[in-house]
Amino acid sequence: MKHFIILTSFLALLSCRNNAQKLQVSTIYTEPQRITKEVEETGTTHTYSTRKEVTGRLEPGIVMISKTKEILTFRIQGNISSGGLTINKVKNLRFEKGEQNGNTLTLRYYVEIKKYPGKESAGVHGYNYMKNETYRLPDDVKILKIELYEDRINDTSNIKQKRIAQQIFNLFAKI
Repeated sequence: MKHFIILTSFLALLSCRNNAQKLQVSTIYTEPQRITKEVEETGTTHTYSTRKEVTGRLEPGIVMISKTKEILTFRIQGNISSGGLTINKVKNLRFEKGEQNGNTLTLRYYVEIKKYPGKESAGVHGYNYMKNETYRLPDDVKILKIELYEDRINDTSNIKQKRIAQQIFNLFAKI
């Protein structure tokens, strides 16, 4: 029985640690709103319905959480639109190490967005995504450049990848 309790405690700690590194996706909800406008030329009023976002959108970006000499922890966040006759879902956040030019290292992250056939619910207007990343810094790097791209997986348009955020960190500056 004692070993069982220790094992379950250990597994609970591992699940908490892994949960912090997963991509978190949340829905941006809307609600109906009635608007009344008066037409000045005729003097009549018109009432119509529109939708107002209830959930806030995350601004696309890269935010530093903590920095030590060897490790940098940062958050990647953003949002995508989805609605009407198109369903767009965040599938994955892919990491690709970029090139190193002298003392500057470029890291590239791609948000994979998949388009599904069908109709999105009227109350859904898009999705927020967020993920905390930890990167071990090489000794010779003084400037770290992180770029975030949208990668539309099965989209037929010409624009497949679009840069939506970029952040440059000077690793020797005081925080």
